[in-house]
Amino acid sequence: MIASATDPLNPLFIDTNLLLLLVIGLLDPGQIEKFKRTRAYTREDYSLLSEFVSGYDGLLATPNILTEVSNLTGYLSEPLRSRGFATLAALVAELVEVHFPSIEVVHHPYYTVLGLADISVLLASRGRATVLTDDFDLYARLSAEGVSVINFNHVRSGAWP
Repeated sequence: MIASATDPLNPLFIDTNLLLLLVIGLLDPGQIEKFKRTRAYTREDYSLLSEFVSGYDGLLATPNILTEVSNLTGYLSEPLRSRGFATLAALVAELVEVHFPSIEVVHHPYYTVLGLADISVLLASRGRATVLTDDFDLYARLSAEGVSVINFNHVRSGAWP
């Protein structure tokens, strides 16, 4: 495992959809409900996510998550697309990137169920960070593996403390 910067003391791993929400919200909160890839969220969700993330010392991500967010950001039309990429670049400069070689990821028993990005989060977060996701399958697997995980849908509904 390789980390690109000093690990924060109280880090948060943020999953693809929520990192994309953060990028689009930072770019222009008015785009959240217009952009196909974030339409399931609201400005209030973005505000809640921003507040939630601020309670942690830093963000962690895997290259797989960052690639997915970059690819999804690429669906924006110009000039938002270029600005979205710049927003993502600014976020990348502030987070710690944790890498597991793909050959290790694809040998995990749940790789064929969850895929490369989710298993990379599982492996990279063990014992080092809380994971924030709204993906129920990832949430369930992380919970079963003893990883500290929070389902953003529980935060949204007020069911999380």
